Amino acid sequence: MTRFTKNAIRSSFLEQLRTKSLDKVTVKDLVESCEINRNTFYYYYKDIYDLLEDVFELETEKVMEEKQPCDTFYEEYLRCATMILGYKEAIRNIYESKSKPVLEKYIETITRYLVRRFVEKEAKGLTIEEEDLQYICDFYSFSIIGTTLHWIDQGMPPYREDLIKRCAQAFEVTIDDMLQLYGSRA
Repeated sequence: MTRFTKNAIRSSFLEQLRTKSLDKVTVKDLVESCEINRNTFYYYYKDIYDLLEDVFELETEKVMEEKQPCDTFYEEYLRCATMILGYKEAIRNIYESKSKPVLEKYIETITRYLVRRFVEKEAKGLTIEEEDLQYICDFYSFSIIGTTLHWIDQGMPPYREDLIKRCAQAFEVTIDDMLQLYGSRA
């Protein structure tokens, strides 16, 4: 029952964010939508902002615990972007709220995970200092994070898959050169 109730609250919350700004979503709206009482909501969450953090933590866990991650950077990037692409209106409403840092943290965490995984995969067989490996991960992560936040800031125009494809192509055509620059064959 606990999982069902929390999922219902999260789903209702995301649906309401499709049409309302974060600051306009109320506990009253959520409990009516879920057909629960206020005490039930407050049993699970301190407030709307606590619920927002829970939604992003759950999404982060889903991405990181995937048993069958994709083989290519593009496919994995697309999979990791599922939440943002599936809830564009909600993401835009969160981005324009005082909780924008929660969204930015989510994007940063997912991006760093994705990039680190593929940089390490490509670096197999190379001797590379951790400091250099971290620099490479930061270089790609900051590029993707910045591009993603810029896309959201621009109103999330419909070229999203092209954007993901371009970022993935840039990674794939430059990663070997970047690793060769900082690493050596074992």
